[in-house]
Amino acid sequence: MKHADIFITHNITDPCRKVGQAAYVYVIYADTTRGAATCGEFGRGQDVTVNRINLLALRSALRHFPNPTEITIYTDSSTVAGAFNCNNIQQWRKNGFKTARKKPLANADLWRSVSDLTQKHLVNAVQTRCHQYTSWAETELRRKYGKAQ
Repeated sequence: MKHADIFITHNITDPCRKVGQAAYVYVIYADTTRGAATCGEFGRGQDVTVNRINLLALRSALRHFPNPTEITIYTDSSTVAGAFNCNNIQQWRKNGFKTARKKPLANADLWRSVSDLTQKHLVNAVQTRCHQYTSWAETELRRKYGKAQ
């Protein structure tokens, strides 16, 4: 099974606040038959939280993997990291994307998509604010979109 890393960065500065508009960039680093390769993509979200912007980026990045792959996600979201490292995503799927108290899971629409896109992959996550692409990504986000509103 091939391995790939997904590095997610966004321009939300206050993790406890919902923002009107925010942007993300992800970088995928993967081993290919021709050697190591990277690709990246920018995107935006409206009325988002840190978890939602991370999920938007992750959903977009996962669409690049048609074949089973071992994937490591680098994110600043403890919720996203925990979903994979603690198997929360499997439990949410079984519960119909509802909490243990039978309430709708926040961002259930995105969790459903991410769950579908990760079914054939082996996924783990690292919760971190900084990774090897952070400096570049933050500079490009500022240049392209400015600060989150």
